[in-house]
Amino acid sequence: MYRNLGERLKGLVVSPAGEWQKIHRESTTFNDILGNFALPLIGLIGAGTFLSHLINQQAFIFEFALKKAIVIFSALFGGAFLSWFLVFRMMRFFRLVPSRELSAKLTIYSSAPLYVVSLVSVLIPEFFFVHVFVLYSLYLCWLGVRGLAGLPHDKQFVFALFIFGALVGIPYLLRGVLFYLLTF
Repeated sequence: MYRNLGERLKGLVVSPAGEWQKIHRESTTFNDILGNFALPLIGLIGAGTFLSHLINQQAFIFEFALKKAIVIFSALFGGAFLSWFLVFRMMRFFRLVPSRELSAKLTIYSSAPLYVVSLVSVLIPEFFFVHVFVLYSLYLCWLGVRGLAGLPHDKQFVFALFIFGALVGIPYLLRGVLFYLLTF
């Protein structure tokens, strides 16, 4: 499973157009994509958050490290699910036949840079500037929607921008809300 995950990540970075062709030909379900791609990465980020907080903080507070890891995991998982749901509901607006599988492919695989950047910035907090590479998700979104049947050419970038906004904005918004509720 992790070998396939690594191959998929490598394909999305090295040759994203070819990888999207493979992705669109695959017959997978939302649960397959979530379980084989997103959840292992989100779990690594949660574990990395926990370990990083224990190692990098002067006070060894197990409870706060666990809360922080749970908040990050919940924000990323909830963000993946909510962005998938939002894209699925908006497909009809962009003149596409609503498809759970297609919306899962577009949102989850396009969020790979977000997951990789989050993992790097959690493990090495001094590398906070790597968050600029989340913009690569916009390119992946555009490659994913390019040439979809039924999507007018003039709406491809708008749809890609919508997907990008959902998959990046929702996890950051959820994380902010959850941290606020945690301190409340």
